[in-house]
Amino acid sequence: MIRRVAPVARRIESSAIIGVIILALFFTIGTKGLWLGNLSKTLLLTSEIGIIAVGQALLMISGEFDLSVGSLFAFTGVAFISFINMGLGVLLAFLFTIILSCGIGLVNGFVTLKLKVPSMIATLGARFVYRGLVYIFTSGIGLHIPHSSRNNPLVKLLGGAPLGFSSSILLLGIITAVFMALLSSTRYGNHVFAVGADPKSAQSCGVSPEKVKIIAFIICSALAGFAGIISTCRESTVYFSTGRGIELESIAAAVIGGCVLSGGVGSIWGAVLGAFIISSLRGGLLMIGAPSYWYISFVGMILILFMVLSRLMGGFYGKLGQNGKY
Repeated sequence: MIRRVAPVARRIESSAIIGVIILALFFTIGTKGLWLGNLSKTLLLTSEIGIIAVGQALLMISGEFDLSVGSLFAFTGVAFISFINMGLGVLLAFLFTIILSCGIGLVNGFVTLKLKVPSMIATLGARFVYRGLVYIFTSGIGLHIPHSSRNNPLVKLLGGAPLGFSSSILLLGIITAVFMALLSSTRYGNHVFAVGADPKSAQSCGVSPEKVKIIAFIICSALAGFAGIISTCRESTVYFSTGRGIELESIAAAVIGGCVLSGGVGSIWGAVLGAFIISSLRGGLLMIGAPSYWYISFVGMILILFMVLSRLMGGFYGKLGQNGKY
């Protein structure tokens, strides 16, 4: 079957594409080119938010969302360092931390889907639990990777820049490509869209909404944990405030990129574009001399603006074709 290709103005990512162009022009002109010189730092920040936003977008397309990813981002950094301090070695610490992240996602999915607790409440509670654990393990200050482990090849690979730019940027590109393919070319991807759009219809066709959503919860937590490990390897430290607010930034990035909270519609690379927009705001506002506390207000205004723009352009509220995508 030939799939119709939508014009740019009708794609769910269209508002994000336009937003990237407008922000790039605005900050380039407003800073007299200084913003372009700082683009590598913007991309570095984008990579962390973007990896989490990919998982958040997948989960939102299925009809749920996760408010615990910011705390999990910090908690996995704490777990990674703690495993190293236990003598497991960097590689085993990495594997155990990823498994732990998947387990946390499984618990979130179980509480939401088996115990029928709304995902907002279930993951909000998890957010407080893991943030509290971060405070406990860091003693309200910070936790550091042992000096003996900082030159480990895996730590240097994940946190360094072996190719001349941060590895996290390359990893974001790989993760984005993998999950774009997952959604567009696999049975599970079709099931995610179907379950998000209409769980009862999907179930009548033999698709298990619970299974699809639990897998999405696991992937979302795994990506948040992976991003947390990358940040820990780069900074060599986890602070009690690490990852604070990143859960809302990831949701905002996904929404800017075309996802809707009701599910059934969304875009992986649109969420990454949304992460770039949010990251650009953080650095760009400082460069033009705006106070740092303006950032949160601007994120809120940008989020509302992009939702309105998407409505006007017929982005993700119109008829989007089969499974809510083009």
